[in-house]
Amino acid sequence: MAQQPGGWYDDPTNQYMYRYWNGTHWTDQVSSGGATSTDPTAMDSSAATVPPGPGSAAPMPPQTAAPVVQVTQKSGSAIGVIIGVLVALVAVVVLIVVLMNNSGGDSPTTSIEPPATTEAPATTVAP
Repeated sequence: MAQQPGGWYDDPTNQYMYRYWNGTHWTDQVSSGGATSTDPTAMDSSAATVPPGPGSAAPMPPQTAAPVVQVTQKSGSAIGVIIGVLVALVAVVVLIVVLMNNSGGDSPTTSIEPPATTEAPATTVAP
């Protein structure tokens, strides 16, 4: 009897729709309804080497569903944003306080006052 090539065939145990034949013996890889899994029970060793019958190949290889990956954001990054906003607000308040205290313009902070009394210049007589 000719050996069947490796592939998916009707499950000889009838527990699943298909079982994988690797070319020399049945494996524990099984498929039902398009989902693949592993059979937790071992096949009888004498049945594990009996090749699949002609015409028992799966019409289409079973597809393994891609794993679903869910991405979540850590809450630590929200704390970073809050700290950043608080630092920016403190910087704005400090800038406003500095500008309010320096609103005197370009005039000096000390004033020069003229003397309280002035004397008339002395009269000079021409010779």
